Amino acid sequence: MSKEGLILVFDIGTTGVKCAAFKPDGEKACAHTVNYDTVYPKPGWAEQKPEDYWRGIIDGTKVLLEKGNISPQRISVIGLSGHMNGCIPVDANGNVLHPNIIHSDCRSQAEASYLKRVFDEWHFYSITGNRIDPHYTFTKILWLKKNYPEIYDKTAYFLNSKDYIGFKLTGKLGFTDLSDASLTCMLNINQGKWAQDVLSEAGVDVHKLPELLPSFYILGSLSEQAADLLGLKAGTPVVVGGGDGACATKGAGVVKKGQAYNYIGSSAWISTINDRPVLDKGARIFHFYDLDGRNYNVTGTVQCATIAYDWAIENIGGFKLQKAEARDEVFEAVEDLARQAPIGSNGVFFVPYMMGERTPHWDENTRGGFVGLTLYHGKSHLFRAVYEGVAFALKNVLDVFEENGLRVEELTLLGGGAKSRLWNEIMCNVYGRPVKVHCFPGEATSLGAAIAAGVGVGIFESFEDSAQIIRYQCSWQPVSSEVESYQSYYRIYNMMYRQLKPIYDEIAKLIGK
Repeated sequence: MSKEGLILVFDIGTTGVKCAAFKPDGEKACAHTVNYDTVYPKPGWAEQKPEDYWRGIIDGTKVLLEKGNISPQRISVIGLSGHMNGCIPVDANGNVLHPNIIHSDCRSQAEASYLKRVFDEWHFYSITGNRIDPHYTFTKILWLKKNYPEIYDKTAYFLNSKDYIGFKLTGKLGFTDLSDASLTCMLNINQGKWAQDVLSEAGVDVHKLPELLPSFYILGSLSEQAADLLGLKAGTPVVVGGGDGACATKGAGVVKKGQAYNYIGSSAWISTINDRPVLDKGARIFHFYDLDGRNYNVTGTVQCATIAYDWAIENIGGFKLQKAEARDEVFEAVEDLARQAPIGSNGVFFVPYMMGERTPHWDENTRGGFVGLTLYHGKSHLFRAVYEGVAFALKNVLDVFEENGLRVEELTLLGGGAKSRLWNEIMCNVYGRPVKVHCFPGEATSLGAAIAAGVGVGIFESFEDSAQIIRYQCSWQPVSSEVESYQSYYRIYNMMYRQLKPIYDEIAKLIGK
């Protein structure tokens, strides 16, 4: 396989599909995103039409080729990434039987409660590497079976987003990779196989689950029909690809213990790799396979990050974020205001639990708020407190890692929040660890999918070899005096959940949640 060609990636995200072309040296040749809608039929429900992913790829590829002046002959291989723990039921011909019940959907709470009655929760966690939770695919399948038995009966396979696109590209139906499979909560994380005993006990037919392949395996060739629709060359190899979390790991250059990446988007998470599952006694962290199929991503998630930041900008700052061209100016103005406040925001704390919280509390009743307000405080203190509150919440994830013997030595920052210089500095000093900002903080997931594709066709010898192409735009070292200051504030922050927990539960009772 020539090392002069381009790697084309289709990255199916929560808000749109990104079509991106990368050179073998990791340089982005061109990228274009086509957005699509998420439908919220009821509170706690979130659905997307898989057909929209495919239409976005068709439209986006044509724009990409034209915008980048890219000849289809230059495309050496196609890689795939997609958002994880969804649920797309398809029939034997690949027809979608129900919209994708995506990762943020939590309608299947009754099914999660059912699994907790059937299984010992620690035993379940030790098998799957993940706790029982309505956000995962397992409970969503049970919900479909209960509420739409005719759909369950017609379903040939339950797929995730990138698996559906793999079918549309190649005609090969019913395949997934270990990374996506492991975040369905139906995989035996220790064996790399579907957990048949668990599935049988819960009443899910294992034959409706796709066949497991390595992320870097060549799924097939681009079909004539797909090539005509996309304007690409028929026969181009298509690699299986991986879930977005696993792709981000490799796109961030995380290939050995001690390295981690921190994604700061609407939600935020920290992920590191290990050669075995790390079974936390409180089940506060979760697992999915790395793209290499050998190692494990060990991950902790904070539910609200930039989404809380945007809320503060609009509702406290009075800024409007609708116009994309004005967003950067608003962010700069807010950051300038926040810099006027000192470390610790003069005693104001922001608790970022505005949609419940996952790591370390896994508590849907938690709520956000400011603590420590006086008449002295102004917008500068509130904005800085938001930056610091999210950083404190993420420091909780690092603490859980350390309690389980995982020491993170450095972190790579990804996502929209990585664009903030102030936030970078705050996280560096709150964590007490060096941080680096990825050269393409918004495209690291796509780059990881490109790396898996490159490994699949021999452009890269290995994932370790591919890490050499990752570049960074800046880095930060902890300042000892600021680290020490933040430790004092972090101690107080960690007192808050325990003290507020009874209040959260009383509020939940009051409003009927």
